[in-house]
Amino acid sequence: MARITNLSDNNGTGIVSLPKDELEMCSLLDEDGGPDTEVQLMVMMEAPGEWRVSVLDDSAVDDSWYTGETPDTGVAVSSGSSSTHR
Repeated sequence: MARITNLSDNNGTGIVSLPKDELEMCSLLDEDGGPDTEVQLMVMMEAPGEWRVSVLDDSAVDDSWYTGETPDTGVAVSSGSSSTHR
């Protein structure tokens, strides 16, 4: 699972950054290394603070490298969930 690396603001819209190496593994970058702007993504809130990002056309994604296990990208991944007690 890709991890969020940055959350920023662009004219009142939240922008989420994803690791470039993982986008490259899925063939979601163009030949110049930028995001493939022809690929459409769907972002859905699963629960408060939990989002899912999916490519609408699965045929645009190269998943031949994926074996069903979380790929080792050399970056430690931890749980992003937290709770607040009142």
